[in-house]
Amino acid sequence: MLLKESRLRKVLLILALLSAAVPAAPVSEAELLHSFEQQFREKLQKAKVPGGAYAIVQGDRILKLGHYGVRSVGERATVNADTVFRLASVSKTFAGVSLVQAQQAQQLELQQALSKYVPELQLRTPELTQSLTLEQVLSHSSGFWAHAFEDLIEADQTPAQILPRLKELSPVCPLGRCYSYQNVFFGLLGNALERATGQKYDQLLKQRLFQPLGMQTASVGLAPLLASRNKAMPHERGGKGWRQVKPKANFYRVSAAAGVNASARDLAIYLQAMLGQRPDVLPPQLLSQLQQPLTRMPGKPRWPVWQQFKQVSAWYGRGWRMVQYDNEKLYYHAGVVDGYRPYIAYSPQSGYGLVLLTNAEADVIGPLAGWFWQQVLAGPQQLKLAQQAQTKVRRSGG
Repeated sequence: MLLKESRLRKVLLILALLSAAVPAAPVSEAELLHSFEQQFREKLQKAKVPGGAYAIVQGDRILKLGHYGVRSVGERATVNADTVFRLASVSKTFAGVSLVQAQQAQQLELQQALSKYVPELQLRTPELTQSLTLEQVLSHSSGFWAHAFEDLIEADQTPAQILPRLKELSPVCPLGRCYSYQNVFFGLLGNALERATGQKYDQLLKQRLFQPLGMQTASVGLAPLLASRNKAMPHERGGKGWRQVKPKANFYRVSAAAGVNASARDLAIYLQAMLGQRPDVLPPQLLSQLQQPLTRMPGKPRWPVWQQFKQVSAWYGRGWRMVQYDNEKLYYHAGVVDGYRPYIAYSPQSGYGLVLLTNAEADVIGPLAGWFWQQVLAGPQQLKLAQQAQTKVRRSGG
């Protein structure tokens, strides 16, 4: 008896997911790097992405800095490891670091009301105004509808113009109880840091993160991006390919949410610090604060890599997303804004970290990152295979 077409498609999809979920045998580091380089180039070439860069780290080693294509279509200048890209929402990870640093320096308290540091903030009721904390905004558990007034950022309104509109919002769930992603509210965390520390947000990141870590091309804002001689320009779809567009100022105005620029080399250094290799800048007690799951996200991660684990859940912490699988975690953040698509992730268990940057909004980041972590994260079956291989070596006298 023949299956109907729709049912057949479902069966094929299930079979594909099951086959993808079967962990591959552990690969060598050289094989991993070679295969990833091939996939990176193939996927960007197929999508006709103008340019991109990536970094792979393992502990204190930068294993690979890869790049592809040009900074702008129609020009000869090529992307390299030091080409600067916009980081979009990956910027939120830097805000999380900076807020925890400020708390440990006793300059602010994350459990305090946001309005204490941004007194011009007025919500629907005085109780709401006095109850919404820095941490709830940082962990996306403000309780308001997701992406509130983000359309006004898109319409090129300034934070000063948008701020009075926040009093129109009513919570869709109690504060701190549900996940709701925000950019306008998150941007106010930069204002809070400036008031608490007495420093401009861009200078704060430069003094406490960029310079101490040696991130030489990292910056905050549109002006530094435009001033860079080695920058990737944004592209949007045009005809059968991509055309260059001018970077917009709109989301740069919410710097804590989407204002950082950096290169693949910069982010490799940043990942090494997140992996505990720079305790002079990011000490263990600070990392432990950044790595706490705070707000549970609805649903389950869908990548095939997660199918091999019994317990999998998604969370948001202090500026970082995370997947908790069995007793381990993968920390990551991605973003998309006006012609750029960045991704950053690290696994304390394996010691690996991955950076992906493109100057077009093609959907290549997800498949590349999914493939990488499928190879790296050792699930139960992979560990069993590795143990069997070690046993064979011992028995053979190797």
